[in-house]
Amino acid sequence: MRILRRFVRLPVLVAMVVACALLFAAVGMAIAPHTERALTAVDRERQIVELDLSPGAQRTEVYDSLGNQIGILRYDIDRELITLDRIPVDVVATILAVEDDKFWEHNGVDLRATVRALVSNVSAGGINQGGSTITQQIIKLRVVGNERSFNRKIREAVLAARLEEEFTKDQILEFYLNEIYFGNGAYGLQAAAETYFGKDVSRLDVGDAAFLAGLIRSPSIYDGFDQNIELVERRRSQSLQRAEEEAIIDARLRAAFQERDLPDRNRSPQRTDLNLRRDYFLDEVTEALLEHPALGEDYSERFASVYNGGLRVWTTFDPVMQGHMEDARDEIFPNGTGDFEISIAAVDPSTGAIKAFIGGPEFAEFQFNLATQGKRQPGSSFKTYVLAAAIERGGLYPFDTISGEGPCEFPNPPAPDYVVNNFGRSKGSVGSVLQMTLASSNCAFVRLGLRTGLDEVVDIANRMIGRTEENSFQPFPSISLGAQEVTPLEQAIGYSVIANDGVRMEPFYISRIEDRNGNVVYEHIPRGRRVLSSETAAWVTSALAANVQAGTGGRARLASGQPAAGKTGTAQDFSDAWFVGFTPQLATAVWMGHPEEKVSMTDVQGRSGTGGWIPARVWGAFMSRALDGSAIEDFPEQPPWGRRSQFIFLDSDKCTIEVELYPEQPPLEFELTCNLVDVDTREEKFVPRDDAVCEITVIGEDSVARRERVRCSEVRDRLTTTTTTTTTTTTIPETVPPSTPAPTGPPPTGGPTTATPTTAPPTTAPPTTAPPTTAPPTTAPPTTAGG
Repeated sequence: MRILRRFVRLPVLVAMVVACALLFAAVGMAIAPHTERALTAVDRERQIVELDLSPGAQRTEVYDSLGNQIGILRYDIDRELITLDRIPVDVVATILAVEDDKFWEHNGVDLRATVRALVSNVSAGGINQGGSTITQQIIKLRVVGNERSFNRKIREAVLAARLEEEFTKDQILEFYLNEIYFGNGAYGLQAAAETYFGKDVSRLDVGDAAFLAGLIRSPSIYDGFDQNIELVERRRSQSLQRAEEEAIIDARLRAAFQERDLPDRNRSPQRTDLNLRRDYFLDEVTEALLEHPALGEDYSERFASVYNGGLRVWTTFDPVMQGHMEDARDEIFPNGTGDFEISIAAVDPSTGAIKAFIGGPEFAEFQFNLATQGKRQPGSSFKTYVLAAAIERGGLYPFDTISGEGPCEFPNPPAPDYVVNNFGRSKGSVGSVLQMTLASSNCAFVRLGLRTGLDEVVDIANRMIGRTEENSFQPFPSISLGAQEVTPLEQAIGYSVIANDGVRMEPFYISRIEDRNGNVVYEHIPRGRRVLSSETAAWVTSALAANVQAGTGGRARLASGQPAAGKTGTAQDFSDAWFVGFTPQLATAVWMGHPEEKVSMTDVQGRSGTGGWIPARVWGAFMSRALDGSAIEDFPEQPPWGRRSQFIFLDSDKCTIEVELYPEQPPLEFELTCNLVDVDTREEKFVPRDDAVCEITVIGEDSVARRERVRCSEVRDRLTTTTTTTTTTTTIPETVPPSTPAPTGPPPTGGPTTATPTTAPPTTAPPTTAPPTTAPPTTAPPTTAGG
């Protein structure tokens, strides 16, 4: 019976052998036309093709000063390189079970899988089925491309064998898992783990791996997370089946993984982690990277490095300080700022590191950085640069005397005369430059700027802030009152020069850059240059410190006792309000205003929005938090007086003296050129010098009015001894003074003279009168600034 069965089977076996022979003949006939050309190409390529497993384009990762990741920069490829040991073993096994179950055994080509695919393709009349190993897939990605031909398959197989000769299995597998595309922008297993599951690759399991393995052959089938759902589920099921067949999981786990929902949205930290979303600081870092010479000679090279180079970038950003800024703003405005915005910028004076800033409202909605792009009139906060220039270039000092009386008028050819009012239309007074700083006197600082030379003010302001000829300030008289616009960051940088003993450190965002292999391509070395002398910096510091203690900046005082220095600023019509100041450790600017246009802040928490009302309080609240726990550091001591106080005036200035005739009558006023007066610092008024002459009208015994010129010191005696007199309130000066220089240049050679009063020099103590009121000026030109 057994022999009979074998005899019956014999024809079947013969038929199978014949069929196989015919099949191989057909295969031979199919590939014969391609053989010679393919083998020639392969032989050539095997000798000359360079096989490279360097990684493809990678995202750049950005970190703060504490080492926390704050951003990811990429163009169209999201990839982060990982090492094989970070991937769970069963995840790797599942992917191999689906993609190349003989990976650890073959030498680049799986002959059984290739024959199986070849039979299928011959039957279909073309390339219909894969069969490529992981090694062959790499060759397809890097060398031979996607051409659907037998020539390509032959080249692929031969080069795959060579690849296995030159690289280890671990190297090949690690490269593959970092290189392949999983759809939805995710390249490599780490990006795929983040995109689909919101987790690190080390936390993937077999269920996750089965889903991802199902995407490898057709990664775009699930783009958008809502396409081909049934197909994706079926592929995941097939992957789970292979995992069970390879004993990676059991039936129970397979069933559990099968019940999982498919990923329904992009869960990448770039989408879900607020700390990694594009924001104002990251935007500035990106711009700095795109201009960084270490990353390429031209923009295209730098762009490729930044968005595809896999860089690791460490920045100066201090997240704790950023939080303090937001807390300070919210403390002063617990119910929000309404239509207005607060911008804050902070710089480390000793290094130039830009620590943090508030750039505006939510970045996704606004994207205009008020801290770096929002140029607004700084008002009286610009007077600090005038003071620095007066000391550094003009040879003047805070203990010198100047007139702050207003309104005041200055020649401004060819334009009409420049008329200035003090803030709140205050009459002002005569006193030291320090007192004028504390009172934020507009008339005094316009005089100070003109006396110093407007070109000198421009040069010092440019150097402190960091402007070049292309964006330089202009030498107009109104510059002294902050009529030309600046940004909060520029202000913080400018004031940091004073805090750092007159040395301007180059501001920076980026402290270190590493390439994809961990090599340091850039390390920031702080660079600085002296802009002001140490003496000038100390004088300006002492004046601004007094302003916080007893001037318009009183609300910025720090409860800890840490010495602070700063200046308020309020633009015309209360459209912009500032407080800019520093301690030895930190320089900070605070601005408040409307983010898009000039809007008067006439009612902010029940008052006009001056720099001393809102920004000074925000500044104090922020700096108190930022310096909490830090040791108190003192400012340098005020330098000793090198000379006596001088009276500062312009050749065109007129000074008004008063002569009292009778106690019950108002005094007579005479206007003299200022070189004919001294200053009574105790009374804060002008007194005539011995050689000053006043002109009066006297009616003699014959009832005829006569003009007489007498010494001003003798006016009282002359008039009180005359029976009937008529006086004038003006006099003709001895000489005609030269005109005030045009606004585009410095004073003429020689400049205005300086007189030395006979009275003792004024002290640097603050004035006894209160600072100017916060009422807006009504007649000053648009460039008039406030306190």
